[in-house]
Amino acid sequence: PDKDKCSDRLSGGWWFKTCNEANLNGRKFAYRSTTKALGITWHIKGQDESYYYPYDSVEMKIRDDDYGFCTGAFKS
Repeated sequence: PDKDKCSDRLSGGWWFKTCNEANLNGRKFAYRSTTKALGITWHIKGQDESYYYPYDSVEMKIRDDDYGFCTGAFKS
């Protein structure tokens, strides 16, 4: 649950279990943000600078739970 209202505060509606370890719906900045975790973020553990990196775009990919090639077919 979003107990500390991260989704409201950071303008996102996507993955707030640990309050913005990742925010793929954040704002797109053309320059480095001066406010921590305000834009599109993917926090790299131990590297707080990753909160400020200005990502140009985000792409989410889905794969099978066994990490094999996703064929789109159901397993029987």
